[in-house]
Amino acid sequence: MTDNRQLAQRQPKDIDEALEFMEATLIEFHKYRDKRAIFLRLYYIMTLEVQAAIKGTGVYKGRTVFLDPEWIRSLSGRFASLYFRSLDTYDREPDERVERAWKAAYTAAGTKRSTVVQNALLGINAHILYDLPRALAANLDPGDLKDYATLQLRKFDHDQVNNLLIRVLNRIQRVLAHDYAPGIAIADGLLGHLDEGLSEAGLRHYREGVWWAALAYAAATAEEDLDEQVVREKLNWESHKVAGQLGRWRVLWFLERTLGLPFKLLRLRRWDRIALETVGGLAVDDSPVNPLR
Repeated sequence: MTDNRQLAQRQPKDIDEALEFMEATLIEFHKYRDKRAIFLRLYYIMTLEVQAAIKGTGVYKGRTVFLDPEWIRSLSGRFASLYFRSLDTYDREPDERVERAWKAAYTAAGTKRSTVVQNALLGINAHILYDLPRALAANLDPGDLKDYATLQLRKFDHDQVNNLLIRVLNRIQRVLAHDYAPGIAIADGLLGHLDEGLSEAGLRHYREGVWWAALAYAAATAEEDLDEQVVREKLNWESHKVAGQLGRWRVLWFLERTLGLPFKLLRLRRWDRIALETVGGLAVDDSPVNPLR
């Protein structure tokens, strides 16, 4: 069985180490058919794209994407560290009021009836709405908060990550359908481009709010007479509220289970035989229009 406390000790210092830890954890999750692999797989693919943009490999060869690549490299490590830290939340934080969005995500992952899309969205919600503001705040130097120009540069790089994530939405959808739930491909065909459009709009909306939450968290942390716990509790409450809303999409989860039932009965995919993407080997232009051109 997976040792959650051991996994939680994986605290990467940068994006390269984060990807190494993600790959090792995915292999372990697949070995035990652990549904936590679903979110981690899409997070892994997204992080591969960011790494390619930092290093200038693949479609990013000869192009500059970030104003401060090293800042994004460090941020990615901090962000991933919070993900790994969440894996032992039930062992470390038995209080149900703490890390509530992650608890909702891992509770769903532990049930047979939860779907692939449901697990993916619950993980995205917890990691973006609860973890990302804290990672951004930790990656801002105290002087950054007092320098408007520097903050604008940081915000630009934050927004560039949005574009990278949007580029890989189609690829992620294909991976989830191929390796975990073939029924997703059927639903995608029925919806046309509607789901991609909604995903893009939602991603931009939530990451915009995350930036301002991060500034509030960083400012509260920097001031001795302010309590950053107030901001953290706000993030905890908001992310849990969204998780609850996702739980009420029962019709969608029923549709996904129904479409995937024939494939589940045939057991077309063994998780322990899933081939992961190679570090540094992603960065394929999946979008008809390159948002970074």
